[in-house]
Amino acid sequence: MKEVPIDMDYLAFAYQDDSPDNIYYLDTEFGDIRLVNKNLSELKDLTDELEKTEGRFLYIPKPSKELLLEDLADFMATIQDDNLKKILPIAFESPHVYETFKSILAKVPEETNRLNAFLQLQTKARVSKWLNANFIKPAAG
Repeated sequence: MKEVPIDMDYLAFAYQDDSPDNIYYLDTEFGDIRLVNKNLSELKDLTDELEKTEGRFLYIPKPSKELLLEDLADFMATIQDDNLKKILPIAFESPHVYETFKSILAKVPEETNRLNAFLQLQTKARVSKWLNANFIKPAAG
């Protein structure tokens, strides 16, 4: 295992960024997270650097939509409020499931907070598993 100083919150953010224009890479030597956006003026310089240092930068994958749907379904199973239990399945019929799910939960702020914490835990667990699979351990401190 290679120990690398990584900002785990930023890594979780990069993992969750579903913008099709944004691609992130982890510098496996220094722990920096590099954003490659097709609209950046310095894109060529950055892609040249990534190519010259082959093996040093690791592509940060994006989670599939199916994972988000699974997470939302798992979270929904933890809800105690009978009214929410009846209404939330409607979100899965929407073309924008996550936004609809959040919109329904917005009426109950404590559930919104619980959802955010739940999704953050899921993301951090997946990111940690991904790092481990790539033989990288976040440096302590």
